[in-house]
Amino acid sequence: MDEARLIHIAAGTLSIAAGATALIARKGAPAHRAAGALFVVAMIGMATTAAIIGKKDAGNIVAGALTIYSVLTGWATARRGEKTAGRFEGVAGLVALSCALGGYWSAYLIATGAKAADNPYIVTATIIISTVMALAAIGDFSVVLRRGLAGRQRIARHLWRMCFGLVIAVGSFAAQGARVLPEWIPGGPAILASLGVVIATMAFWLARVFFTGWLAHPARPLSTGKE
Repeated sequence: MDEARLIHIAAGTLSIAAGATALIARKGAPAHRAAGALFVVAMIGMATTAAIIGKKDAGNIVAGALTIYSVLTGWATARRGEKTAGRFEGVAGLVALSCALGGYWSAYLIATGAKAADNPYIVTATIIISTVMALAAIGDFSVVLRRGLAGRQRIARHLWRMCFGLVIAVGSFAAQGARVLPEWIPGGPAILASLGVVIATMAFWLARVFFTGWLAHPARPLSTGKE
């Protein structure tokens, strides 16, 4: 188990560094693609070891699955060519929908007292995450029905899913780090501030993709999936 914890910490740290690099690097450039691929591998390692360490809690296993789902679907979106979709998106949609339904059921059990919870905010958090996954599932099925995405919609799908994975990584890192902070530093605000930075960065890029001419810049293409 100690080895799993060591891998988890190393993978989590690496995922944050790689994710930050991918956000900063010129989009579509080799550095961006390399950092993105490293981010995906590190996130899968972090999520898998988290599920192993906390296997007695079903919530940890679900959280690990959601993390892997998020980064894999985001990465696949960039790797596929425009207007391209396949079985992967369909299976991913079923996984997201199953997790969403399971989350709603878990929230219901906690809210009715049938299941105990240590954190009083767990019901709200579970409902929010389950709703995000339900919307993600709808997005997956939409991609299948439309036979792929192109342009702004494709980049937005890639962006928010990778950033959602980064939110999970930063949140986990901040939550663990908050435990060793000096007493005069409030852990809760520190966690919220770190998550706020990632979410604000994601919002910035989504706004830039949808409301500016950034996408048309010839030096900033997203991967065509043909490299």
